[in-house]
Amino acid sequence: MDFFKTEYPEPPAVDVEYVSFGQRLRAIRKEKGLSQDDFAALLGTSKQVLSRYEIGQRIPKITQVQQYAKALNVSADYLMGDSAEEAAFNSLCPGDRPPFYKILISVMEGMGLDIPGLVRVSGLTDRQVRTIILRRMKDAPLPIALQLSDTLGVPLEVWTGDKSYTPQDITVEAREVARAYDAASLKDRNTARLALDLEPLKDVRHE
Repeated sequence: MDFFKTEYPEPPAVDVEYVSFGQRLRAIRKEKGLSQDDFAALLGTSKQVLSRYEIGQRIPKITQVQQYAKALNVSADYLMGDSAEEAAFNSLCPGDRPPFYKILISVMEGMGLDIPGLVRVSGLTDRQVRTIILRRMKDAPLPIALQLSDTLGVPLEVWTGDKSYTPQDITVEAREVARAYDAASLKDRNTARLALDLEPLKDVRHE
């Protein structure tokens, strides 16, 4: 949460609204353009049961959540609704913002990255990236938004839709090198500095 606190040192007062399991099911059904009959068939349940889930009159068992998540190709955590952090994150997003998957595609195009390239530099899995794009995910889960902000150097406001993405002067490759340098040992850093004809770093532990 450190990055979030840096980006929003004094978050605006907002009413935090949580997305429930039933609301999540209904949203996914609407995204797919399916009727309750067709969506219930996809989940392997009845229209009556689905309807009760959607209006919050029935709570699912964990085995049912896992079954539905597998059928919809999403995580069980996502299907269960918002965590406190995700609810706060989504409450900060403007209602007319572009969906997260379109923002991600725009950033990828701006950086010249395909899916394998994004996987390499961001640390997300291939499945995560493809799920975001193919399922047309509207909102960015907070952990993913923070990870992308950290690895790509893109402000959090871009993922919330508060700010448009502007390509940076530093390339993705240069950022990768910088991150590798920061994570390297003193010996490896000095080897790199020697190649660049820079003064070696001192080991302050022995001073």
